[in-house]
Amino acid sequence: MVQLMARAKLRDNLGEDCPVFENLFEFCQTHAGGTFDTARRLNNRLCDIAINWAGGLHHAKKCEASGFCYINDLVLGILELLKCHPCVLYIDIDVHHGDGVEEAFYFTDRLLNK
Repeated sequence: MVQLMARAKLRDNLGEDCPVFENLFEFCQTHAGGTFDTARRLNNRLCDIAINWAGGLHHAKKCEASGFCYINDLVLGILELLKCHPCVLYIDIDVHHGDGVEEAFYFTDRLLNK
């Protein structure tokens, strides 16, 4: 099992702060699925406010897990919102910078990043 996890770290570009663990895929599905579903509900006007308390994993990049973030659920949610809205305001209230979100939308003016 240890060798399997070591190979997975190399294959999936996981670092020291993103350990491989059992049910990692399901963990990512829960976080990303919750955020994607909140965006979908907002787009379809099924609610006025939607919050995924398990989301906010803002460090993951397109090809790299980072900062205990394996998949950037915020990027997926923002992309879904941009299907129906010309611009999205993203306010990061974490104590440190959401570098994965910034990298994903660095060359667009459709995301206001505060």
